[in-house]
Amino acid sequence: YAAGDPLHPGVIYGGEGSRWDLETNTSVPNTSAPKGPETDRADWTQPLVLSAADPHSLYYASQFLFLTTDGARTWKQISGDLTRPDPGIPPNLDQTAAAATDRNGKRGVIYAVAPSPLLAPLVWIGTDDGLIQVTADDGATWRDVTPPAMTAWSRVTGIEASHFDADTAYASVDRHQLQDFAPYIYRTRDQGRSWQLITNGLPAGLYVHVIKEDPKRRGLLFAGTERGAFVSFDDGDHWQTLQRNLPVTSVRDFVIYGNDLIVATHGRGFWVMDDISALRQVTDEVLATDAWLFQPADFLNVVPGDDDGTPYQRDEPQASNPPDGAYIDFYLKTAATTVTLEIVESGGKVLRKWPSEPAARSTTGLPRVSPLWQPAPELFATAAGMHRVAWRAVEPPPPGGPGGPGGPRRGGGARLSGTYTARLTVNGRVLSKTFTVRPDPRTETRAY
Repeated sequence: YAAGDPLHPGVIYGGEGSRWDLETNTSVPNTSAPKGPETDRADWTQPLVLSAADPHSLYYASQFLFLTTDGARTWKQISGDLTRPDPGIPPNLDQTAAAATDRNGKRGVIYAVAPSPLLAPLVWIGTDDGLIQVTADDGATWRDVTPPAMTAWSRVTGIEASHFDADTAYASVDRHQLQDFAPYIYRTRDQGRSWQLITNGLPAGLYVHVIKEDPKRRGLLFAGTERGAFVSFDDGDHWQTLQRNLPVTSVRDFVIYGNDLIVATHGRGFWVMDDISALRQVTDEVLATDAWLFQPADFLNVVPGDDDGTPYQRDEPQASNPPDGAYIDFYLKTAATTVTLEIVESGGKVLRKWPSEPAARSTTGLPRVSPLWQPAPELFATAAGMHRVAWRAVEPPPPGGPGGPGGPRRGGGARLSGTYTARLTVNGRVLSKTFTVRPDPRTETRAY
């Protein structure tokens, strides 16, 4: 586990609470590790979690839960042993495996910690031997709120405390080591007094590693399973795949940073779904209409470096950077005959239009650059489904200037800022949304 210190940007917590200064690449002195009254039990990695409700509060878990509020200088134990006192022997083990004893002596550990982002004293924990417990007073008292269906050695892989209701939480459970590969996600809306299994739409045989809630749209959930990512728009009542171009691999964690969904996999790296604003706006009304233009998110017009560099060799590990531009998302229920999208400035001037007129190409001579450097042509889709274009907010070139009527792909005019309108026309029907382009704070940009 690693946790960025929100009070000291550039400082992170790791391990058992040690702090590291990324700017100086040195450890922060005068930190200590939490110690319980007996030898701490541990799994491969143990939870180390900051509270979103109180950025001073950092939690670490073994079989005990610890809290520091002074930057890991001192720790307070705020629980007893929260695991099962006698979880027993899993029934699927043979005689030799059942007799083996690991470093934890056939006992469990706290595997998941979830402080409420709404109420600082409210904390949920889940263990790898099949318990869920909650405290509403920072550990002074604890309640065992384990769902009745959960048996010993059901690993609570994740708990998510709701960003909208302090009594609501979600728990993902993995039982594959008990030869049960089914998906398990539980939801409570009464602080653990009752739970509902919410797995409708998740395929059989895909056990779940993580459950996360979008902090901006209530009911938008993300689940990571052993073979991919899934999304729910109705608080877990129904699930559907969110795989897109994600490799078929084990999805272990999600982080929602601003408008981006960051995905951590086991063995296939980190992935980012750029700008999930459209997902936050999907409703039954959207899906029922013939065409829908989503509200674009505000765009920070960052000035990139002017050295594109030599492309990587094809055998070098690499991934594409996201498009440089403001994202415009729209939905078509069925394929449309005529679709255009325009970006209009406040005075009514059209700055960009899709589809573009094809740029004139020379029919003689050799290309000036390698094909590896030549950008792929932009495709404007009009088929049924959700579509996205990226508008690069720079001054358009003069008619007939370099880059063609669609504007230059690299370099180009000055960066723009201000308020603009995306105008979508589908079979004669016009849809419009305004959005803001904010300037890079390090430079000056021109506003139309």
